[in-house]
Amino acid sequence: MLKHATNHIHKRCASFKKNRKRKKLSWINKIFGTKKVEGIPTRKIDYIQITKDWNADPVSPEIELKVDGIDLIMDIYLNHFQFNKYQEGDKVKIRFKNCAKYSLNTCNDEGYSYGQYRTNHNELPWGEFYEIKSGLDKELPNPIEKIQTSNSDRKHFIFFFKDETFECLASDYYLDFYNEKVLNQCKKNYNVVLEGKEIGTSKLEKADAPMGVAFGLIEFNGIETPYEFFKEYCLKNNIVINTDDPEFEFIDTKVISELKVLRQDGLEIKGVAGNAITGMKNEGYEISILGISYPFYEEEFPHHVEHYRNMYKSE
Repeated sequence: MLKHATNHIHKRCASFKKNRKRKKLSWINKIFGTKKVEGIPTRKIDYIQITKDWNADPVSPEIELKVDGIDLIMDIYLNHFQFNKYQEGDKVKIRFKNCAKYSLNTCNDEGYSYGQYRTNHNELPWGEFYEIKSGLDKELPNPIEKIQTSNSDRKHFIFFFKDETFECLASDYYLDFYNEKVLNQCKKNYNVVLEGKEIGTSKLEKADAPMGVAFGLIEFNGIETPYEFFKEYCLKNNIVINTDDPEFEFIDTKVISELKVLRQDGLEIKGVAGNAITGMKNEGYEISILGISYPFYEEEFPHHVEHYRNMYKSE
């Protein structure tokens, strides 16, 4: 940058930059020690990268953690700068099932690049979300929050954020992508009816606008085990069940002809392909309305259409 300057100025500039970097890293040294970690043994970490077509906001993910029974729920903002399919306000809810313990520590991108963690960038590239298969110990750094005493049969997850690093031991994870603004705009409650009887309500808070699809979680009325309820109904009425997993009480059905969604004024929200159920015990059960025709779709769900259009506004 100063290629026409004298050697003396070059040296002073280099010295200034070096001192500035040292000051910038002083807080890291206070936490992790003053010596750069040298000679980390060569090893191979076997991992699966989860963040392939999405990632956390690179500046301000605004991490929120909440313990739900034996599960840990993480809420973060998504990187809408790099991935065009997301826009400002889009978030992901990551549920870590059967979580034993977790750590959200203060090692940031600079600390990681300077060897202040028990692995390094050559072994495990910074800035992604991974499931560690082998090669990295499960000794989580402080502070550690314990949810359960046993760590056996747990998978190892690690997520690198700009200013923090997250690790946890859990049985599995589930992703739920959503937009905070759209969710707040879903103020209508729709009645979910099966064979003329109301079984619950839904806000139809999610959508695939181009396909005319609206779907959302059902708040059930007096149905304690929705999995058993829908499974029994499908078997009794010869309705095909695409997926049935009793262990997780997961069910995914074909179209149920007698399953209807009604607006509060009694108008049926109807799709040409019908309605179906998908879900599992710990995540809830969703009703999907498939193939709602336009222009009715845009009139009934303007927030879903607006959200879809905003995704491609810059293109």
